Amino acid sequence: MRVSNQNTISNAVIPELEFFKKGKVRDMYKLDSNRLLMVTTDRVSCFDRVLNEPIPNKGDVLAGLAMFWFNQSKKIVRNHIISMPDPCVFILRKCTPINVEFVVRGYMAGSLGRDYAAGKREKCGVELPEGLRENTRLPRPIITPTTKGDHDKDTTPAELVENGLITRALWQNIESICLELFEMGQKVADQRGLILVDTKYEFGLDENNELMLIDEIHTPDSSRYWYKSDYAFGKVRQLDKEFLRDWLRGAGFAGEGVPPVIPANIQQEVGARYLELFEQLTGEPIKTGDAPKSQRVIYNLREAGIIRGCYVPIIMGSDKDTQFIEKIAANLNRLNIPHGLFVASGHKSPLKVLSIIEKFNNSIEPIVAITVAGRSNALSGLVAANSNFPVIACPPFKDLQDYSINIHSTLQMPSDVPVMTVIDPGNAALAAARILGK
Repeated sequence: MRVSNQNTISNAVIPELEFFKKGKVRDMYKLDSNRLLMVTTDRVSCFDRVLNEPIPNKGDVLAGLAMFWFNQSKKIVRNHIISMPDPCVFILRKCTPINVEFVVRGYMAGSLGRDYAAGKREKCGVELPEGLRENTRLPRPIITPTTKGDHDKDTTPAELVENGLITRALWQNIESICLELFEMGQKVADQRGLILVDTKYEFGLDENNELMLIDEIHTPDSSRYWYKSDYAFGKVRQLDKEFLRDWLRGAGFAGEGVPPVIPANIQQEVGARYLELFEQLTGEPIKTGDAPKSQRVIYNLREAGIIRGCYVPIIMGSDKDTQFIEKIAANLNRLNIPHGLFVASGHKSPLKVLSIIEKFNNSIEPIVAITVAGRSNALSGLVAANSNFPVIACPPFKDLQDYSINIHSTLQMPSDVPVMTVIDPGNAALAAARILGK
């Protein structure tokens, strides 16, 4: 199975949309008061830490499997999915998350197995009998909830109620749903030659205070899977994130300190296992298309009428140039080009300028920046020297004398600093539109 790590999305920055939340793996944007857009990236997290290297095809696998399982679970509980305009993008119903992960375990594995081997006979309020062995099936599935945060923490149902995270009635409802979801997942996995070992579920409440299943379900990020055929012979082959966790532990990392660099062959192996699980469960190959992933996402969101698919940040050195900026903005509006205004001085606040550039360097939408600064035009040079997108300088001026000073400071850029200089604000907007193909 061939896996490419050249076509990944680590940061799904879409400047045209209103940012809502960045999770460990998913980036979310607000569409309106009732809907969110969620991009499942190729980031990977282990031990509550986001690692630097992405995993090929991971976002498409997670989203595709989540959709597969959301469809399977509709009869058990409502979920927050409205539509799926791209293989790694969901449109969601907005709800209030319950800040608890409900972990359901069917086997003596993972942290449960490690705790048991260390002599512990209780997990999250559940008493465990003596005589259990590693990787053996539990007498019955158990639920071991954890609180969500920078570091997930084991808790008990009683503590959840006492701390006001959920009511007793809500816990009983969620407990019943979790066990029913897990039973369904185990049956489907069994039919596909797999064992669903354990998993976690997350829930939220909609505007009517009704319970909904959210986030993901039965994915290799949230679940542990083994092959039945291997397990019958006393072997465990992991088709989930545990393979990467084991590699990290072997490299001396378990959440503290600086994570090691994940070698290309390990990235490839993790990606291949994710793809293998997708195909084993769904019976179909994953469909990602041939276009670069970021282009595919932008194309599909544009086709769905969600975005225009481009963005022009207007960066000005001083808010004194607001009237000049308004001319550029008016022409961008006329051309239907999404844009935003940012104030940062190349001389007085260079770190702020660099933070703005960093954001747009990670954009999956095409970007053209327009910089507005006069006199000694450090702003345009700073932006152009540190960006991976085109920069148009449109220096403001009040009269011919002001013009003669401003234009020369903009034109005299050092080598390897590609600034296009356009004097008329209308032409600057038009130039940006032409570069963006609009």
